[in-house]
Amino acid sequence: MSGPDLLVARWPHRELSIRRLFNRNVDFRTLSEDYEEALRAMWHWQAVGSEPKAEEYSSLAVEIEAEIERMLDLPAGGS
Repeated sequence: MSGPDLLVARWPHRELSIRRLFNRNVDFRTLSEDYEEALRAMWHWQAVGSEPKAEEYSSLAVEIEAEIERMLDLPAGGS
């Protein structure tokens, strides 16, 4: 799962806003890519049993989630 689908899986009730913003806003797309990379790194470190590294990337993902939510909450979906 990648692109807007990963975000829609996290925030299904905001699907329309996510897809619109993903298509219209390069900063939102970049943030989405950063979120995906943080999650993939977290999953990797969890799989190899390195909880400190997994926690580091989990914290990063949470920070990026907050920024994504902030952009989604802007008038006109962050445009």
